[in-house]
Amino acid sequence: MATLERIRQRSGLLIGIIGVAMLAFILTDLLGSGNSLFRADANVVGKVNGRTVESREFAMRMDEREAIIRQQNPQQAQFITRKQIADGVWNEIVREEVMGEQYDNLGFMVSSRELYQRLKANPSIQSAPAFKDQVTGQFSEGMFQQYITNLRDNMNVDPQAAEAYQQWVDFERGQKDMALQTKYNKAVEKGLYVPKQIAKASFQSSSISANIKMAALEFSSIKDEEVEVTDADFKNYYNENKEDFKAEKSADILYVNFPIAASEADRKELQDELKGYISAADSAENFAFAADDSLYASSRSDIRVMPDYYREANLPQGLDTTIMEQPVGYVTEPYEANGYYAITKVTDKRNLPDSVEARHILISFQGLQGGNETRNQPQAKALVDSLLEVVKADTSKFAAIAKELSDDPGSGANGGELGWFGDKQMVASFSNFSFRNEKGEIAMVPSQFGYHIIEILDQKGSSEAVKLLSISREIAPTEQTIDDIYSAASEFASSVSGTEDFTAKAEEKGYTPRPATGLLPFDESIPGLGNNREIIRWANGINSEDTEIGDIQLFNNGNSSYVVVLLTDAMEDGYRSLDAVKENIRPMVINSKKGDMLMKKFEGATGDIDAIGAAAGAPVTTQAVNFGAPSLGRFGSEPKVIGTIFGMNDGETSKPIKGNRGVFVIQLTNKTPAAELPDYSEQQNQQQQATRGRVQGQVFLSLKENAKLDDRRAKFY
Repeated sequence: MATLERIRQRSGLLIGIIGVAMLAFILTDLLGSGNSLFRADANVVGKVNGRTVESREFAMRMDEREAIIRQQNPQQAQFITRKQIADGVWNEIVREEVMGEQYDNLGFMVSSRELYQRLKANPSIQSAPAFKDQVTGQFSEGMFQQYITNLRDNMNVDPQAAEAYQQWVDFERGQKDMALQTKYNKAVEKGLYVPKQIAKASFQSSSISANIKMAALEFSSIKDEEVEVTDADFKNYYNENKEDFKAEKSADILYVNFPIAASEADRKELQDELKGYISAADSAENFAFAADDSLYASSRSDIRVMPDYYREANLPQGLDTTIMEQPVGYVTEPYEANGYYAITKVTDKRNLPDSVEARHILISFQGLQGGNETRNQPQAKALVDSLLEVVKADTSKFAAIAKELSDDPGSGANGGELGWFGDKQMVASFSNFSFRNEKGEIAMVPSQFGYHIIEILDQKGSSEAVKLLSISREIAPTEQTIDDIYSAASEFASSVSGTEDFTAKAEEKGYTPRPATGLLPFDESIPGLGNNREIIRWANGINSEDTEIGDIQLFNNGNSSYVVVLLTDAMEDGYRSLDAVKENIRPMVINSKKGDMLMKKFEGATGDIDAIGAAAGAPVTTQAVNFGAPSLGRFGSEPKVIGTIFGMNDGETSKPIKGNRGVFVIQLTNKTPAAELPDYSEQQNQQQQATRGRVQGQVFLSLKENAKLDDRRAKFY
């Protein structure tokens, strides 16, 4: 009772302690999760000129863009990444904000009537069959208006109409944006003017030429090891060229890749398993004697079993041509092909025609590549069944039906005739029917393009083919092998510290350390590893600000390998440090020192260019140069030397000039000025058109560079 009384007396204190603990727990969770009240922008993907782009809006726009890509180009969609979609959406938002601000400030707009006229005149609208008059075949404005009205009226009752209406709204928006962009660009173009005097000066400066004599000493005449460079040399070069080292936030890593691959033991185990199918004493278990060899192979193969006929010229990879001589029932020894071990059985032999002449009627339907959108699959099947009965009963009707109904416009216009073709020129199902049946056969054959009614018109030639059936087993690592690879990677990761130790121990163990530099926060791939956002995010400290130079991490690279990564450098936006660029600039620093050494060879040399060259040991050559093409013959681009030449007077000799490839002394023989033209209107027009032609590509980029952009996408994708 005394204890309970003391608890009651101190209950306020206990409640306070519990309250503080709960508050600390809640705040810790909020702060740690990135959803703190003090971090209201935790869900912000970016900001454009003050406009906040929330992650929810951005994700919705990404989904919309991906859906459009999948609908318009399914083949492209399977290769596009989320990062590429995010890039497209971000650029779209930046353009909307940056250009929208310009349109609003300058009063650009597109009226409803103007937009309608633009839509109506669009080539894709003018040529669309849905908007063509059935009698005249010309574009019908009435049908165009009715189409839009129907979409608007049915968008709330018909899901398909709602989707079509949204697509139409997106199309309208795109056309409006194009109209605004065109107006803006035209306005900027009209404001660009090249005065005739500037055109004249530009023409004359690009046409002036000169003849020179030149004494040159190349940097390559001195070996690198003969040059001693100091820290002061590096610092001087860095300070003189600091703008070259301005860079975005990025990271440098060093990594060792541990591929997850089958071991020799794994390979032998697979080979032994396949050999067991050949040597089994029980005939029911022996592939050579299996009663149902297709069923036998299907239950043991890692990939779909597809027996097929092959000629000697097109045998599957891994098989020797001697298989053509083997009897039916023969089974090969295990062989390797395309990442699999396989054994192959000869199940039949026959002569097949070398080429076939055939004709077909294609009945396609919605959802197929180039499918007929006016019919669905059941309708297509019903139609093809009825047509098959007709042409089987009377083959003379085949050509007329093909011309009228075939969804293959090329052959349809020719009565369905395809001419002569080889056994690999058509899709597999079409080819199999044509080469494995007799002349005159007619049947329906499905393919990825729809239903084909095929008639074999003729066959010629004949050569032997063997029917082959294979059991294929993937050459994959076992769980034990994967564990061993992980253990090796983990052991290496825990045993190293620092760049030198990382490199030394990797080479000691026979691993190959590889660098990857300049990895930007939103990069997607790493040279040698392919796509790996996880490593890039870690290296750049995204969602993990504790990552420091010298940290080592073990990653799973998409189940293809384990990767041990060392963060060797991390740069924020701004100038890269001298230490970070030191090795990159070493060749330039060495050349600069070589230039100083070569300059001294010319010191004290006097007289004409031949005397100066002889005193310095520099060969003297003659050269013709043009101010409009700053190239110095075999020395390549030497703008500093060219600029000096055209600032000299005839007969004048220059001081030594340190260029890109060496040190040069120039004697100007003569300059030939450009011919004076009676009028420079043509040059003026050319320059003006060239200047205006850059507007479309350059104006937005210029505006974008001056926009206030805060891109945080790397934290989300």
